[in-house]
Amino acid sequence: MEGLKITIKGWEDGERYERQVETTDRWVLHTADELTLTVDDDKSVTITQQPKAINATRMGVGACVWEGEIFLAAYLASLPTYRYMGARVVELGAGPGLVGILLAKMGAKVHITDVSKVLPLITQNIEANGIGPTQRRGASEGVAVAEELEWGKQGYEQIVARLASEPVDWCLAADCCYIDQEGTSPSTAHFVRTCALLCGPTTRCLVCFELRSSEVQRVFVEEASRAFEKVERLPSYSLPKPCQVEHILLYELTGSKLKI
Repeated sequence: MEGLKITIKGWEDGERYERQVETTDRWVLHTADELTLTVDDDKSVTITQQPKAINATRMGVGACVWEGEIFLAAYLASLPTYRYMGARVVELGAGPGLVGILLAKMGAKVHITDVSKVLPLITQNIEANGIGPTQRRGASEGVAVAEELEWGKQGYEQIVARLASEPVDWCLAADCCYIDQEGTSPSTAHFVRTCALLCGPTTRCLVCFELRSSEVQRVFVEEASRAFEKVERLPSYSLPKPCQVEHILLYELTGSKLKI
């Protein structure tokens, strides 16, 4: 994949393997316990994931990187790096934290959020990449912290208010919209509300997800249109070439109608 390299490590038949893959298919990525994403040869992040913990009774879907997160990371890495120097970023539903860690390594101050049981994995990946608040960092590197935020949970808006107490430059989320067994998308309204409450007049809010169901897309656009002045799907040609596919949707939301 031109400009985008994915290397995975794991175990196979009792032997440790390392290989570069030419796909972002989750069935391939979720065989690995370590994944390295490199964009344009000079922007790289390595994360640990836990495929065996992906079931709902353990860590859940936050245990692994999903396709939308890789595409969002690749898109952000394709933009000029200076945009992230000192920028304040909130990543929602981050899973292992790929996007937030990548931006912190490019100079941003990042709050990487997810439900409580995913936070140890995020913290492990932050520390492994040397961008924790107590670690010695390079002059061009930012910092990342892991924080609990579960939209819809009692008291979540107080956490959002604290995160939004200083201007947020980037609000980012990947693969946070889903469909349940009843064919509905129950958490999308709270998710969109969280995005809108975090956003100020100059915030760039990007939401990326795999199109697994037209109902998920419909509900997301409907809720986002209530909460934002403009809901724009970015064309696939705006993504790096390896990411120009139709089954990954990238939206930019601007003009929040909501206030804390």
